[in-house]
Amino acid sequence: MNYWLRLSLLTAFYGVLFAALTWPLAAHFTSSFLVVPGHDTYMYPWNTWHFRTAVQTGQPVFHTDWLFYPLGSWLILHTYTPIIGLISVLVGNDILALNIGLLLSYSLSAAGAYLLARRWVQSPLLCLLAGFIFAYSPYKLQRLPEHYNLVLTATVPFYVLAFLDAFRFRERKFLPEVRSWKAAAGCVALGLVTLLSDYYVLFGLLYFSLAYAAWYWFGLGRIRWREWRTWAWLGGILVLSHVLIRLLRRWGVEDNGGFWWGGDLVDFIMPPPTSRFVYWGWAARLYNNPKVFTMPGSLENTLFLGYALPLLALGLWALRKAHRRPVSAVAQEEQGRPLAWVLLFFVMLTLPATRVYGHDRLHLPTAFLHFIPFFNNIRCPTRWVMMVGLLLPILTFSALEAAWKPRLHATSRTALSLLLIGLVLFEYWPRPYERTSRAAVPRVFHEVAKLPGNTLIPVPLGIASGYREVGQFRREHLFYQTVHEKKVPIGFMARVPAEVFASLEHDPVLGAVLFRQTKPDTIAPAPPTAPQVQAFLRRYDPAAFVINPEFREQPAHLFLRQLLRPYGYREQLVDGYVLLTPPAR
Repeated sequence: MNYWLRLSLLTAFYGVLFAALTWPLAAHFTSSFLVVPGHDTYMYPWNTWHFRTAVQTGQPVFHTDWLFYPLGSWLILHTYTPIIGLISVLVGNDILALNIGLLLSYSLSAAGAYLLARRWVQSPLLCLLAGFIFAYSPYKLQRLPEHYNLVLTATVPFYVLAFLDAFRFRERKFLPEVRSWKAAAGCVALGLVTLLSDYYVLFGLLYFSLAYAAWYWFGLGRIRWREWRTWAWLGGILVLSHVLIRLLRRWGVEDNGGFWWGGDLVDFIMPPPTSRFVYWGWAARLYNNPKVFTMPGSLENTLFLGYALPLLALGLWALRKAHRRPVSAVAQEEQGRPLAWVLLFFVMLTLPATRVYGHDRLHLPTAFLHFIPFFNNIRCPTRWVMMVGLLLPILTFSALEAAWKPRLHATSRTALSLLLIGLVLFEYWPRPYERTSRAAVPRVFHEVAKLPGNTLIPVPLGIASGYREVGQFRREHLFYQTVHEKKVPIGFMARVPAEVFASLEHDPVLGAVLFRQTKPDTIAPAPPTAPQVQAFLRRYDPAAFVINPEFREQPAHLFLRQLLRPYGYREQLVDGYVLLTPPAR
């Protein structure tokens, strides 16, 4: 079958599966998107809206003053997902662009994983399952309504395919031989697309390349595992790395929270709460246990790949060790042999310390990455289970074919494949997702959109980053801004400069509101002077102040009412929100 026809059919098949897993999203594809209320989801419609607005108005794409006005911030280290912004420029609908981006990412991720598995696995059914496991693993289905950037993995299997076609490695030689410059160019192009998607996924490609090359650099395929010297060297490396890492942590060398976010071995057997059928009571208790997890209830604790696949992999490994099955097609093929090592490398990345039920036992050599500046920005190790979900099915299914081919008839193999597919679907199938749309935005923000003026000042005030939060920032305000289209002094990004926090805290007016918001029972300092208020109004040119219902008649609201009354501001209630507007212009 023609390659492009096969890819199209696979993409369509997995696209239908995406529609089934996320139903009824497909019935509202242009107007609603998946969401976890109060969480980071709202960042992604804002990203898409900002990118499209910047392109259409000729403003900087990677800098914004729509948030943190008037200083603004760069978006370079923000989870910006410009690839979806480009889709929005083409279709002119931010929500539709989000859904198209997710649909393409999931369906192409699965199709690419199918094609990669097909290099070593003969059964189309097992290849279809390999594609499903990579694209729709519990790790990705749990993040689907919250961390859109982390599910943009469509380039990963195609990069691996291009990488294998592009380079031939030789043992003890650092630079590979280029087999195909066309495939090498494909690696670069896919890397650029990934750069526009997510930096975790981009580093997944880089780490795959380095781990694959390391197999040849260090001659790992020649290691004689039956010799005592090999185990003595391995034990010495593990002990030395453990001691050095313990010392680095004790000396306070910055690890950027890598160990705090690190995984626990129980994560591999704990189904996530998004699982429809296997999130049982014991899993719920474990998932929210503060004695086990540094952040109980966090989706970063998910390493679950089901029970059927890991148990099958362990059983086949045991058969191989007992010499009861032939060598798999992956292990027989030159380019496939390094994959088991690469899989082990990514498993080790998920566990910088082998943590068992909340207790660190052994620090692994891969943990040194968390002490290297720039690299330690990848501070959530459990996210590397994404690559485990790509490689483990390929290695397992190739071993399964080696085990059953001389023993089972084709009909039995098909039946067992269908049984395995059913088990994995049962383990992975998610609960229904929540959705939201512009119609859910409170009416007060639609009213603000009609007002003249440059900015909106909301209460509560707050600025948040991945490391710090001042005041209280409601993530929904990112989505609200796509409706009212007024600049705001608040915001949330993965990285926020220190001066942005300082600008909010030290502003004479905003700082006074923030103090009364965060310390309502404390005697407040002197209010800003009239010249300071006038300078603030000239600088911000506010279209309105909006006070959330729970802050109504509280110190921050009462302070603003008194402060703005001399300037002719009017107050009205809109569905429980307080709207303060300047006199008509």
